[in-house]
Amino acid sequence: MAKPLFQIKIGQKIFAPSLVPTLGFLLLLPVLIKLGLWQMARSEEKRQILANLEQKSQQAPMSLEPALRQEKPDQSPVIVHGKPVPDVHFVVDNQKHEGRLGYEVYAVWQLESALPTGESYLLISRGWLPRKDFYQQVPDIPNFDDEDIKGHLYFSKGANQVVANNAQWKKVDDSWLIGQFDLQTVAEKAKQIGYHSAPFVIRQQAESGSPFVRQWQWISSPPEKHIAYAVQWFGMALVLIILFFVLNLKRVRDHESASS
Repeated sequence: MAKPLFQIKIGQKIFAPSLVPTLGFLLLLPVLIKLGLWQMARSEEKRQILANLEQKSQQAPMSLEPALRQEKPDQSPVIVHGKPVPDVHFVVDNQKHEGRLGYEVYAVWQLESALPTGESYLLISRGWLPRKDFYQQVPDIPNFDDEDIKGHLYFSKGANQVVANNAQWKKVDDSWLIGQFDLQTVAEKAKQIGYHSAPFVIRQQAESGSPFVRQWQWISSPPEKHIAYAVQWFGMALVLIILFFVLNLKRVRDHESASS
């Protein structure tokens, strides 16, 4: 049996931890606490991001080019002029809204004049449509004949290599269907069929009476999620403290003393 580093008598018991569990405790506890504090900091960071995005969303829509010249154009409200490319839609399956499965529908939009970077086409997210039943492959997509588009810029936070490497496109009527969303993958498909689009999406603003649901999630992990993670890490730290104490607490035998 390992020799304890020290002994402290507590009532009829002795707290007597040995070297190995003590080292493990001292190494692991700061890590768990640090992870909890990091998640708390991430939560506050996300709150600040959401506050900034909320403030930006209240601004009046601006033309595309001045919006793109901003230091942080993501989520900026914009208005663009041009015309839709008829009968071309990219449909992303398995998209949920309030627990219900459906589709996010992307269209192609032709600008009146090309951007300084050379692109003449944009990807427009028209919004979410529900799945009617198990057998439906693509939704019934309303005509796209808007002359002006109002919405918010959305820049991808990075390519999803899992989706990109396993992309399986299926042509259904005038729509291209894919199982998961990745902006780069959708943009590459648009380019393949003749539409070199800009490296961002315009998410259309909500419209009264529209069949599309346009309730965009600004960030993937809300502050509350990071708080939940922090609680988990702090909870693990508390369990570690309790286990270290309980497992190293021994009952004093009649012939033993705290100094033995």
